[in-house]
Amino acid sequence: MGRRLSRKYDFLADLCSHFPDDKKPVLVGGSAVELYTRGRAMSLDLDLIGDISLIAPILESQNFKRTGRHFHKGSIYIEVPSGTLQGERSVVLEYNGKKIRVISVEDLIIDRLCGCKFWKSEYDCEHARMLFASYKTKLDMGYLNDRAKKEEVSDLLNFEF
Repeated sequence: MGRRLSRKYDFLADLCSHFPDDKKPVLVGGSAVELYTRGRAMSLDLDLIGDISLIAPILESQNFKRTGRHFHKGSIYIEVPSGTLQGERSVVLEYNGKKIRVISVEDLIIDRLCGCKFWKSEYDCEHARMLFASYKTKLDMGYLNDRAKKEEVSDLLNFEF
């Protein structure tokens, strides 16, 4: 991972150290794809699911500027779009000796397939293919298939789009 990426994830690991494992903000979106693909997919911001009333004071104490659910300081941009995951799983990963929470790779694939199908986003199609190829031997296929059915993207799981 490049210097910019490591600085962003070092910051995330430091932020997460303020919370117990079950209360850590969850990394989602493009930065989760970026982390899982070790920088092959790029994202400019950190999208976090968590309690903004707990996250905001920590960020503001570190001189982040806030505009609604968006925070920025230097080259680090953070968005906190909502408080909890809605039926998705998360995993706790270790990054440079610290624990961070990230949406499961299965749920991230489903999220990208939804963007691919319903928003016609080639960017999301590419990320879904990349994640699936990188993790295909480690995926919980039963869970992935169930989520795909629920989100009406089962037709894309063959990755021939």
